[in-house]
Amino acid sequence: MDCIYACQEDVEEALDDAVYGGFEMPVLKPVNPVDNVEVKCTYCQSPAIYVVENGYSSTI
Repeated sequence: MDCIYACQEDVEEALDDAVYGGFEMPVLKPVNPVDNVEVKCTYCQSPAIYVVENGYSSTI
């Protein structure tokens, strides 16, 4: 799993899943839609406003 998209109501669950799912350093960012493409929440299919990504980088 590279990232988890979440709406306001599911963002805590997304962070929990990231931590327990092996993300080394979860990073919470606002969704930046490209070309007005609507990204859906991984959990409920509502419009996502956050993305949780693995912040670990082997270059650090």
